[in-house]
Amino acid sequence: MPIFDIDYILSLGRNDKCWCGSNLKFKRCHKDREREQPISKGEVIQYEQNISKREACYAPQELKLECTNTIKAHTVSKSSGLSDIADSTNHVLGLKQNLVNFQKSKGKFRFERIGINNASTFKGFCAKHDKLLFSCFEDKPFVGTREQCTALTYRSVAKEIYAKENAVEAAKFMSRNVDRGLPLILQIDKQEKIYPYRLGSEMALHELYTLKNSLDSKLSNNSDDLYSFLVIESTSPLPIVVSSITNPTHDFKDKHLQDLADLESIPDYLIFNAFTSYGKGFIVFSWSKEAEVIDEFINSLLEIDKREMFSYLVNFFFSSAENTFISPDWWNSLNTEQQQKIETFFKVGANYTAERPKKLLADNSITFAGWEVKNLYRVI
Repeated sequence: MPIFDIDYILSLGRNDKCWCGSNLKFKRCHKDREREQPISKGEVIQYEQNISKREACYAPQELKLECTNTIKAHTVSKSSGLSDIADSTNHVLGLKQNLVNFQKSKGKFRFERIGINNASTFKGFCAKHDKLLFSCFEDKPFVGTREQCTALTYRSVAKEIYAKENAVEAAKFMSRNVDRGLPLILQIDKQEKIYPYRLGSEMALHELYTLKNSLDSKLSNNSDDLYSFLVIESTSPLPIVVSSITNPTHDFKDKHLQDLADLESIPDYLIFNAFTSYGKGFIVFSWSKEAEVIDEFINSLLEIDKREMFSYLVNFFFSSAENTFISPDWWNSLNTEQQQKIETFFKVGANYTAERPKKLLADNSITFAGWEVKNLYRVI
């Protein structure tokens, strides 16, 4: 654990553990940190390039001996999702997630044009297992079977694990480098800001692996059905695609559901995907049957009139996920007020430190068109 007390830090000997929580000796960590060369943009770029090359295969452990070459997999299918919302140049709008881009935009999260070959990709599966695990909905029309919903859920969890592992490594990188050349008081300030992010990422990673382990056994047909699924569909493509996981703190009536600041309890997770398959738009919610908090959240959604549901879902998508991509044509069809609302919500979804607007999901004063709910059902 880090200790941010300045008197304690000044009393440290060379061989004492460093105050920052790195578990290194003080002499090998923060001693004389103020004399070091400040971190350069080139170092940040090099780090981004290195971490973007990280490869893994998150297939169930029993399949690992069969792994082939790792590929750049899409969390949202290029053929049944991204291509349906791309403009004439095969670009969508989304967030370019890296430290360099964040610095360039001065800490502001904004939509940028991204080619569909690079949108929503991660090197998290080998070619064999990507095909084996996800062909049930990639190569066939989505019809809402339990097998398809489980596979969608598994890929979302794998992507989130990959992202959280990168987040933990990024926090370590920043902890080692961000305060170089700064006086001690500013070193403490930097480390105090990094530590909660790193701790939260590490805890979330542990919880995500617990989720994945339960899905591993389900994919191997060694367990009973542990997940509930809700499918929402339409006869037209969605102008938004998303694949993500969240811990909802409030429902669509703004009722408080769970406190994420309570480190003594494990929060309930909701996995969600929005995509198009063979011309029809789908939204799939997945959650553990033991997650009573998510049951409440879903019930509050089901109480909304189907004619108004898309507007509420727009609020939810952009306030809950950074792995969200939208149609440039749909975006350009929105008025200034609608765009500003989405940008406000997007900052919340892309940045966990952003202030949460009041009645985040319950406020439907600004509505959206572009997709009509035709049917919704639970997967039995």
